[in-house]
Amino acid sequence: MIVNGEDVKSADSGPADFERAICSSGYGKFNYLLLLAVLPASCASIFSSSSTAYVLPSAECDLELTMLDKGLLNSMSFAGMISTNFLWGFMADTFGRKRIMFYGYMLTGLITLATCFSHTSWLLILFKFFEGSIISGPYAALMSYLAEVHDENHRSRTYMWLGVFFSLGNISLPCIAWLIIPQKWNWSLLHGFVEIKSWRVFLAICSLPAFLACITIFFFPESPRFLLLKGRREEALEIFKKIYSINTGKPADTYLVKDLEDEYSIKSSGDKWKEKILSSWEQIKPLFLPPNVFNLIVISLIQLGATIGSNSLRLWMPQLFSLIESYKVSHVLKDQMGSQPSFCYMLNSPEKSNDNVTVIVNSTAEAVVACVSTELNSTVFVNSIVIALTGVIGYTLAGTLITVVGKKKLMAICFLVAASCCGSLYWADDTNGILGLSSVFVAMSSIGGATVVNIIVDNFPTCLRTMAVSTAMTIGRCGAVIGNLLFPVLFGLSCLGPFVMIGSACLFAAALVILLPQKPSTNKKPKEII
Repeated sequence: MIVNGEDVKSADSGPADFERAICSSGYGKFNYLLLLAVLPASCASIFSSSSTAYVLPSAECDLELTMLDKGLLNSMSFAGMISTNFLWGFMADTFGRKRIMFYGYMLTGLITLATCFSHTSWLLILFKFFEGSIISGPYAALMSYLAEVHDENHRSRTYMWLGVFFSLGNISLPCIAWLIIPQKWNWSLLHGFVEIKSWRVFLAICSLPAFLACITIFFFPESPRFLLLKGRREEALEIFKKIYSINTGKPADTYLVKDLEDEYSIKSSGDKWKEKILSSWEQIKPLFLPPNVFNLIVISLIQLGATIGSNSLRLWMPQLFSLIESYKVSHVLKDQMGSQPSFCYMLNSPEKSNDNVTVIVNSTAEAVVACVSTELNSTVFVNSIVIALTGVIGYTLAGTLITVVGKKKLMAICFLVAASCCGSLYWADDTNGILGLSSVFVAMSSIGGATVVNIIVDNFPTCLRTMAVSTAMTIGRCGAVIGNLLFPVLFGLSCLGPFVMIGSACLFAAALVILLPQKPSTNKKPKEII
């Protein structure tokens, strides 16, 4: 029998494995509804890690933010993700994908909503840390869930759509910020203890995708693959029947598969925690032995360099663009020689320290210094949207180029171009040129980092890939924390400092690409380790 173009064996051929069972359930309405549910979940992840970048210029006076505080706020979500990354993987494998996604997105929405009531910088920093530590759980569970409700032929297509949704999140975030943050709202709560301003409303709105994801996930079943791995065959079979019925519109009892094969991920000799831990270690131990450990170190360091680049400059761009626009409003763009000031001159102009300060002299001739937040005009948001759109175009082109030039060459080219753009920013003296270089840099460094997952698939057996991806992503997030903390420190010493750091990180990643092994041929692929 043929279901959605797939040749499916008849029911009398014995118990079916997962791949045959999911193929028999077809591809249709269930999968399309799942994609709609994934859209708010993808936006929730983007909003969690990137929303603070648009808040910093407006909140600097309300929360008395220093440059170091801004670096902490940009990095706290990533620090939270690092702290719970492996814990969430264990919990998702223990309690199930759906439960982790449902409660994870609910808690993420509540914490994101709580951030808008932060009245001090340390409280906002703490909330962002908790937000990152929780969002990493449902995000990891979502990645597993998508793989476990699609057959092998449709998984890659589903992850392609996931990339599109992440891009839509990156585009929609500055659009929402553009609508909300420039508004002159000011409401007092708790007798003036908390003042609700536009940037707080923006943070509250950023919680909506997480709540929407929580609601939509509620209507989907548990992963049938997870139930099989737990030995719950009857429950898994009922879910396959449900998916089949939704996709085909036929009664569930006409589903071809009548029984499922047992499938266990880890077989332990007992139920004690010590025995489970030892069994888990035996499964992942080959990852830390030659030659896998060498490949893992190289790939993780490449991810580190890529993330230091992309997630440092990307999250600081709204702040830098706001400083440039403030300079343009309060200064003449031509100096005595008739040339335009450079990028770094606008950021580090002698009058910069007075940009956000108004001196008021009262009747007793005492000077009172009042902070005035940086005005975010439309140019800042338009620039952010352009950068996000450039990333979408870059990913689209990369999908074609990766098969033409190869993964290693594409990664090396991306990192080299990114380093060149970062170095050129220091001497840029045209606003459009600054935007163009920033857009190309973010796109190239992001594509180079994203290609790492493809390298892992080529060089690690199936049973080690998830752990390898998790390790590389954790090291990468460490790069995001390091980059965002060093950026304000180096910027305070010299405008050149952050660009040297970011450009060097990209060059370092490009050099490491040489050490990556060639993709194993078909007859030399690494054997599956059980």
